[in-house]
Amino acid sequence: MQKSFTLIELIFVIVIIGFLAVIAIPKFVHLASHAKNASIKTVVNSVDESIENFHAKWLVNEDFVWNPAADGKNHNNDWNSSTGYPKKLDSGAGESNLFKYVLKVPINACANSNNINCWDEYDDNKYEYIFNSNKKLRLEYNQSNGLLECIDGDSVSKSDCEKIIY
Repeated sequence: MQKSFTLIELIFVIVIIGFLAVIAIPKFVHLASHAKNASIKTVVNSVDESIENFHAKWLVNEDFVWNPAADGKNHNNDWNSSTGYPKKLDSGAGESNLFKYVLKVPINACANSNNINCWDEYDDNKYEYIFNSNKKLRLEYNQSNGLLECIDGDSVSKSDCEKIIY
């Protein structure tokens, strides 16, 4: 006598596998976008925390010297001595190493305009995360309070940006 599965048993197993797939697949559909949003949030939080660290040093040290690039040059013109926040986070638009004045390891800017899923500085103190050519999350550095603030971008509104960042 040969032992094997009946057709009904095989159909029953296929139905169970299909049912599990229907439940599991939606859980993984948005995994990439959640990871991308977490990456964006990490960069913004790192920049914010670093700025606050410099601000705290400025508050407690009356002889505070702003030398973010550690290049021996005087960067006091890049420092807002009345608020204790940097006036800029890097050397300006077109910079290849973003946030280099406040992060020990700067963020590499997009290599060219065809890049997606990367950071870029499109104007002084104005940054964008490029999801694709039609979708850009934009942030502006506010030197009076030391915060990166969401502004309307391409297909990403200020409120959508705030949902991602905060």
